[in-house]
Amino acid sequence: MKVNREHIVGLICIGIASTVLLITPSFPKGQENVNLTGPAFFPDILAIIYLFLGVLQIILGFKQEKNPTEKPAAPSVAKPSTRLLLEFIGLLIGFLLLFQPLGFILCTMLFLFLLMLLLGVTVPKSILFSFVYTGVIYLLFGKLFTIGLPVGILSILGM
Repeated sequence: MKVNREHIVGLICIGIASTVLLITPSFPKGQENVNLTGPAFFPDILAIIYLFLGVLQIILGFKQEKNPTEKPAAPSVAKPSTRLLLEFIGLLIGFLLLFQPLGFILCTMLFLFLLMLLLGVTVPKSILFSFVYTGVIYLLFGKLFTIGLPVGILSILGM
């Protein structure tokens, strides 16, 4: 048996997932009588998925070992240009700088709108998707998980 790249990646995934699953029991508990929610809920879900994918990666490593003549398929996605990468980094920096002053809703809608334009999505679709995704994220984290999201300048409107 020869250890290949897939085995190493799988073991790293399993190691990270195991570490997360060992750390999260020390997190504070969720609401009374409901132990599923709380700060550990989301990391635990991601760690379980990561653990599963790590095992899958190891299995794929064994399958590749049986067929060493097969070459992996060439990636079909071309490397992004340097300009596109720098524009994306600029958007992220702008998002981080404006998150508190503008608030979650406005900053996220603006970021998603500009990101979709940068990636070539049409203006009407960019507007629609930025509204929908921001709304879904707000409802999920702000209302369902009751995570305090910055209001920013919308506090003038009493939101």
